[in-house]
Amino acid sequence: MDARRHDPDQVRAGGPAGDGTVVDVLVAGGGPAGCAAAIVCAAGGLRTVLAERADGPRDRPGEALHPGAESVLAGLLPDGFASVVGARHEGIHVGWGGEPRFEPFGSDADGPWRGFQVDRRRLDGLLLDRARQAGAEVRMSCRVLEPLVEGGVVTGARTRGPGPGTATIRARTVIDATGRARWAGRALGPAAAGRPRSPRLLIRYGYALGASPARDAAPAIVADHTGWTWTARVEAARYQWMRLDLVPEQRSRTWLPEEFAGLTPEGPPRAADVTWRLSGAPAGPGWFVVGDAGAQLDPSSSHGVLRALLSGWTAGGLTAAVADGANPHQAAATYRQWLYEGAERDIHHLAGTYARLGARGFG
Repeated sequence: MDARRHDPDQVRAGGPAGDGTVVDVLVAGGGPAGCAAAIVCAAGGLRTVLAERADGPRDRPGEALHPGAESVLAGLLPDGFASVVGARHEGIHVGWGGEPRFEPFGSDADGPWRGFQVDRRRLDGLLLDRARQAGAEVRMSCRVLEPLVEGGVVTGARTRGPGPGTATIRARTVIDATGRARWAGRALGPAAAGRPRSPRLLIRYGYALGASPARDAAPAIVADHTGWTWTARVEAARYQWMRLDLVPEQRSRTWLPEEFAGLTPEGPPRAADVTWRLSGAPAGPGWFVVGDAGAQLDPSSSHGVLRALLSGWTAGGLTAAVADGANPHQAAATYRQWLYEGAERDIHHLAGTYARLGARGFG
């Protein structure tokens, strides 16, 4: 066995006295991208620590999964993920500057492709459990502070929690999956953090209980010059809505889309910053930036979770390749090319859809 690879229990043993834990891989962030990276690395025999600042999975927007996510999740979760699926659908009703019409995902010899509505809290919990089963040490309530950089190479990070005080984790590879926090980009400087690729975008989202038969068969997204509204059934008698305003609006805390007017709001609405951003330096010797930390678009792009899973999987695979002797500079270049090609393609396409609404400043 490669000297860099050890039994997972040895992750906890740490390195030299006073030098903190020594591992092959430190993953900062426990969302889909971070979990995918940790699963791939740990399953490949690499000593892996995943640090997540929250104390457990949380509700998040992004519960509609593109059909392409099915094969990726099947590879990461061999025991299946049916328990987190609340609804399936063969397409989406799209009214982007015009009358809504049903747009199917497509089909093949096996039949129509079907998307998912998943419970993100439970999906993230499944992925975290799978990372543990693969051999990663998962540290919840653990905040990653500044990275350790030596000779231009990231060699680990300082962390806080769980418990009092700080600790040092030294790692051959650090993977930033901190989402909108963009931990590595902020720490490594403005150029690494990247610049916005859209006006500032804020979505409001929430849930409602009851019955809305119009949304039971398929979700809908309806847009005009003022913004767009997404509505979907996420499970029996429970629906989600998201609203992005391109024109400033004053909405009450009890606001619901018109088609949900007869439903009961489930708690107050929430908000998330979904401004488009592409990392200026998504990889380098000893580090990768994955998920929303690397490339973030708003939910109308339709496959954010799929992109996050694939970025974590790709970074994990390249990390394993470096551990087996691949050139770390070439691995970083390969990841940058992969991320930029996909992100720029999505940015170009989505900017065009916003242009049809008369919106400016996208792309």
